[in-house]
Amino acid sequence: MRRFPLLLSLLLFAVCARSADVDVTKLKVPPGFKVEIFAQTGTHPRLMAFSPGGTLLATAQSDGLVIAFPDPKHTGHAERVVRVLEDLDAPHGIAFKNGKLYIAETGQLVRYNWDEAQLKASNPQVLAKLPRGGMHFTRTLLFANGKLYVSAGSSCNMCEDGEGRAAVHEFNEDGSGHRIFAHGTRNAVGLALSPQTGTVWGTENGRDWLGDELPPDEINDFGKDGGNFGWPYCYGDRTPDLQYSTKASAYCAKTIPAKVNLQAHSAPLGLAFYTGNQFPVEYHNDLFVSFHGSWNRSIPTGYKIVRIRMNT
Repeated sequence: MRRFPLLLSLLLFAVCARSADVDVTKLKVPPGFKVEIFAQTGTHPRLMAFSPGGTLLATAQSDGLVIAFPDPKHTGHAERVVRVLEDLDAPHGIAFKNGKLYIAETGQLVRYNWDEAQLKASNPQVLAKLPRGGMHFTRTLLFANGKLYVSAGSSCNMCEDGEGRAAVHEFNEDGSGHRIFAHGTRNAVGLALSPQTGTVWGTENGRDWLGDELPPDEINDFGKDGGNFGWPYCYGDRTPDLQYSTKASAYCAKTIPAKVNLQAHSAPLGLAFYTGNQFPVEYHNDLFVSFHGSWNRSIPTGYKIVRIRMNT
């Protein structure tokens, strides 16, 4: 039986690596796949990135940390846990570019010098201020097509938001040249670059209190030019939210519909297109989504990783 452990292990790492008594044998995976614990962190890891030297790092948002998990012998198990940065303000997004470490805290985007040998980050430079806090306070970042994208969730469940919230921001790689790239995105936690379209895609966590089955959570293709993706007036395939506004029908006709509709209240977070060579060839370019799972649904759903087959 072939083993294709990498992607599933990494996506599950942020979900289950805190607990010392996780029984991965209870996790259901397709034939030929295996899930293993890469590291016991003692923290709450959230998003991950590999350094230029191949070390896995993760943000621990609620702990205010960035942590590293060196595995120099490539055993599939971290030798130790290293605290790279501490006392940050809800660090979430993480990426490397040109040997520098980028961290998106809730209120700012910061670039650090990176020392691979010592696993240390130094000389912080604030590249941009971001709208801080709010109901959805995570900030995710992605380098794509020569630009830097940062998502900022809404401050509320349903409202006319402002100050760059409910939006995906676009910067030059040095933090200059800011513009709002996409808006009407209630909470785009996951960002990924499609290898097929060359465009940025993002998850969308839908509003609460429309019942168990509405609205669908979404995946959006932001295209080449971004645009208006409808929130708070509409959801899914331009469906008007008349509970929010009687003007929604006219408004929604001018917005961009979701690329993929997901089960309501699944809370899609992590997003990744598979371009590796460990999985069978039929997985190539497919999209993987990790669901946080529902918190206010009468019958809970989510708590899983979903593969979305892409047209090739």
